[in-house]
Amino acid sequence: MLLNDNTEPSGRRLVDIGYFFNEIKNIKHEAFHCTFSNLKFEQEIRHGFQSTFILKCEVCGLKEKIFTENPENPKNLDVNMAFTTGVINTGQGFTQLQELSSVLNMPCMANKLYQKCHNKISDSMYEVAFEEMKAAGVEEAKNALEKGEVDELGRPCITVVADGAWSKRSYKTNYNALSGVATIIGYYTKKVLFMGVRNKYCVICEIALKSGKPIRSHTCYKNWSGTSTSMESDIIVEGFKESITMHNLIYAKLIGDGDSSVTKKLHIAKPYGPNFKVVKIECTNHIMRNYINRLREMTTKRKSSEGHIVPGSLRQILKDRLRKLRSGVTMAIQYRMEQNYTHNEKVNFLKKDIMNGPYHVFGLHTNCNKYFCKKKNNEINYVPDMQLCGLFSDIMSALHLLAHHSSSLIYGVNNNCVEGYNSLVAKFVGGKRINFSLKGSYQTRCSAAVISQNAGPLLIRNLHKKITNYSPGKFTKSFIDKKLRTISLRRKATVKRLFKSRSKVTKFSGPDKDYGDIDTELECDQLNLDPQEFENKKIEFLEKLKKTKDQILQIAKATTGQFQCQEWLKERQIRLTASNFGKICKLRPNTSRNNILVSLLYTKFEGNESTKYGIQHEPFAISEFENIMKIKIHPAGLFIDPEFQFLAASPDGLIDTDALVEIKCPSSISQMTPTEAIENGTIKWACLKNGELFLKENHNYFYQVQGQLHIAQKLYGYFVIWSPKGLLFQKIKKDDSFFKNKMESFLSVFYYNHMLPEILNPKLIDKKRIIVHKFNRYV
Repeated sequence: MLLNDNTEPSGRRLVDIGYFFNEIKNIKHEAFHCTFSNLKFEQEIRHGFQSTFILKCEVCGLKEKIFTENPENPKNLDVNMAFTTGVINTGQGFTQLQELSSVLNMPCMANKLYQKCHNKISDSMYEVAFEEMKAAGVEEAKNALEKGEVDELGRPCITVVADGAWSKRSYKTNYNALSGVATIIGYYTKKVLFMGVRNKYCVICEIALKSGKPIRSHTCYKNWSGTSTSMESDIIVEGFKESITMHNLIYAKLIGDGDSSVTKKLHIAKPYGPNFKVVKIECTNHIMRNYINRLREMTTKRKSSEGHIVPGSLRQILKDRLRKLRSGVTMAIQYRMEQNYTHNEKVNFLKKDIMNGPYHVFGLHTNCNKYFCKKKNNEINYVPDMQLCGLFSDIMSALHLLAHHSSSLIYGVNNNCVEGYNSLVAKFVGGKRINFSLKGSYQTRCSAAVISQNAGPLLIRNLHKKITNYSPGKFTKSFIDKKLRTISLRRKATVKRLFKSRSKVTKFSGPDKDYGDIDTELECDQLNLDPQEFENKKIEFLEKLKKTKDQILQIAKATTGQFQCQEWLKERQIRLTASNFGKICKLRPNTSRNNILVSLLYTKFEGNESTKYGIQHEPFAISEFENIMKIKIHPAGLFIDPEFQFLAASPDGLIDTDALVEIKCPSSISQMTPTEAIENGTIKWACLKNGELFLKENHNYFYQVQGQLHIAQKLYGYFVIWSPKGLLFQKIKKDDSFFKNKMESFLSVFYYNHMLPEILNPKLIDKKRIIVHKFNRYV
């Protein structure tokens, strides 16, 4: 591995530039005051990409050694280890490293040194991957315990996703890969909990057998002698058996593709005892893809299975409506999932919807449900013609297979997370174009994919810290930060793209430049209602919106958990709530209502640092206010206005029977008292009069409090501003004239003229989102 070279150095070298300059600067021979300029190159000793230059002084004869990097610096990976890590992380191998070095005109490390570095990195990679999997198990367990999903022994029961991948592509003909990997991923965290690799080949053993020589001592990675296709199920069963030992978790539900061998082997293995059955849930995407593929195949056949000629026009109609057939099923799944029935009842309803799908799509609406069907005038019924030629019979045959999976479809889940892991493996193994199965490289790269799945760009940092016990250098950290920012921006862009209106309608056709499965929107039919239909739908919707006095009281009691309560979310999403009253009432007549409608109906606010701060400190504010006032504040639910039942409010608390509380904990005043914040202008929406708080009546908070008082029918409300340094409050009386003159008409006009039409007949978003269909269940 050491190479002595006495010729003049040429080509390029990699150096630690700061260290290298310091070494040159520090060369000084005191006797004759010799410096670097007096030195002459004598020899280069290369150790891979590391070089040691031997220089001899022409004046005093002393020799100096200059290293390209500090060999005693424990904080950095040496250049050979760093290069090998980079090769693994980019899905390359030693051959590609040699070619890169030759293009750079730079001497390359020897294969023997590369393998030595690879083995060291592999050991660390396994350890980091194991730590990441253990950490993911802790997250999954915590979530299950919070939800109360435990078995009789108190062990957390979770849902997992599992799938396998192989070291080479089969193209559906050649299932003889030398290596295979399978993973089990937690559905909540989307992180890997278990990963296993099976290898059928060891190059050292194979060479020894062919040459007839004894096998030398080595680390052998061959651990499988069965078929390549059986690797996946064996690994997954092993993962289930190890779940208690490794994580103290029960994998109660398994989401996967249609691989029956996994289910069969789990049934035989009984990893959690004879009385515990793992529930298998089929991936919705796989089921739907198979369904559409069967239908698409029918469009290419001139005859039906009954032997009758199928007219080209009918086959074209089927081809053009494949998307509607799929979206009809996905819409039915979404609708039935949210209904308050038992699991079996939901499955049965879904089966009926699925079996009716083709009738609806091709124009026969006899058995269509209200939520599903928006009938069109003068629509052509193609069902009789399709039945006559046998095409409809073939469609129904494919549909029966789909309906058979209703018990899985009702969950509406997929295995995208494990497919994402498989794509990471493909990246680390060079797109399955390089054979990494000869030694242990495939296993190393699968471990790298685990870290990448669980930790993202922090893979580089975590591995560096495991090997050196130090964080990586400046440029490595800069790259990681850039990747993290890119991921964050990409996620934000994805959210924005989901709500971007599309003006161009693309025609569904065969494979194109974006070849792959199409993620269709959940829509059944365009909701273009004529005035009479809209009026009928409006009347029906408003009737269902009405609540009796007893129902209003019951909802208020049942929703004290607010955002943690499903009923609270359900009831408020079809109403205007007090927190939005101010910005609605103050809209100018010529201001577009579209932005606020999109915000109310199609955007789910997940919170920011300010709201998180408020949620975190609100209990402290309530406790302090209780102590000051010597009162007890009770939790409040969702109040519905008895007169204007499209209005609702959720105050922060209730005092006795005639008062409510609204708490504000601004993060901007965490280092000052509320009084100081008002005096220095940090809080601009309130003022002080004789040391007492007064909320400005033109601010949204005042509209919010008056709205709460009117809806909850309370006499007064306490508006509280809290910081860790102090507390201020104002007792605000209910002002009926303020509500009547400045709020009532504005809210009514906005709801009836803008929000209600958008709920019933969506216009702002061309491809309706799931939330639209949530509203449709009320009509």
